[in-house]
Amino acid sequence: MKYTFIEINKEKLPIKFGFNALRKYSKKTNTKLQDLDKLGADMTLDNALTLIFCGIEDGFRAAKQECKLTVDDLADLIDSDFNSIGKAMEILTEQMGGNTGKKQKAKK
Repeated sequence: MKYTFIEINKEKLPIKFGFNALRKYSKKTNTKLQDLDKLGADMTLDNALTLIFCGIEDGFRAAKQECKLTVDDLADLIDSDFNSIGKAMEILTEQMGGNTGKKQKAKK
């Protein structure tokens, strides 16, 4: 899986919700493997920020760049772009193979 970019408050950041990002999120929040399919539903603000941060942190890793961003920095960016939480959740759904509302072409 390749990383993509998310723009938060006019700052373009790499983001990747692969297994490593989910592993880090699970470790930081004590989320069990069987509960990862519920990501995005009834999340606390702290958990949502942590999930987005883990995705961005792994995006930087995949891009072979150093991540100098902290969760606090991310929260400051989101203060001026609250819609970016929804954008990040859309990226999560897309990268996890979820339904994005786009029709997929039938395979021959």
